[in-house]
Amino acid sequence: MGNGTRTLHELLSLENITGIDFSTVAIEQARSRYPNIPFIATDLLKDDHFPSFDIIFTSNTLEHFDDPWDILDQLSCFAKKFVVVLIPFQEYNRHFEHFYTFETTNIPFTVRGTHTLIHFSIFNAAEYPLSYWNGHQILLIYSTYSELAGLDLTLSDLIGNFKVPLPEPAAEKIDPVVPLAEALLTKAAELQVRTSEIQAQTSGIQEEQNKLQQSLFQMREQVDQGIHSLRNEVRVETNETIEKLQVLNVSLNTAVQYLQNEMLDGKKETAEKLLLLNDSLDQIQENLSRDFATRMRDLFSKRSR
Repeated sequence: MGNGTRTLHELLSLENITGIDFSTVAIEQARSRYPNIPFIATDLLKDDHFPSFDIIFTSNTLEHFDDPWDILDQLSCFAKKFVVVLIPFQEYNRHFEHFYTFETTNIPFTVRGTHTLIHFSIFNAAEYPLSYWNGHQILLIYSTYSELAGLDLTLSDLIGNFKVPLPEPAAEKIDPVVPLAEALLTKAAELQVRTSEIQAQTSGIQEEQNKLQQSLFQMREQVDQGIHSLRNEVRVETNETIEKLQVLNVSLNTAVQYLQNEMLDGKKETAEKLLLLNDSLDQIQENLSRDFATRMRDLFSKRSR
């Protein structure tokens, strides 16, 4: 909406500058805000009759494409001298509207065979107030060969641009073999000592593992024996109690049958006695069942201790 164009116009004192956007709404707002700057509403990727400019500058737009370098090739067709690109750099955790991550391994040195990279700068935009970007950016400048030839660049310009480190002059020549050999021997001795320490520690760990394995085996045998013994005791107790209950059940059935016969014969007194006997037998059976349950609990409690 014209803000970037206005910034370049004032910062670089450019008299001939034109803002371009495919959105007619944005261009109308830009013209309203900055009436002294020309703006054009067009899509450069579809406008074959668009005029050429000395410099094409694209700021933070290429990352919105899946094929940014194809887009840059098309933009460079309208640049007679330079193409200037400003994009996020090494944005691995991308914004949801960004579809490409720029890094040194995918930024081309030439564009469309007509423009060559002559400058780049990497900076942290988070250090600049109101930059609206909390990460690194990279500025790329591509030039045509004719403009590059007219710049009269020297090797020092290239070294300063690409930050190639120069070797420092040596005060005196020193044979590097002797100190290197001494350092290697010292390191080898340190590794030998460390190897011996590790072997000793490993031997101790193995002995502890063997002891632990033996203790676990003994504990397992004791648990198996206890379970087997407990099962035998429970089986004996259970069989004895079942036999007693079966005898009581037979007695109880006999008494009930006798009671029924006596009642049929009209012997009321005998019937009452048998009723009392029946109650007593029920009480005995209940006590035996309760006693069996108590002994079972005691047995398991004794084993668990």
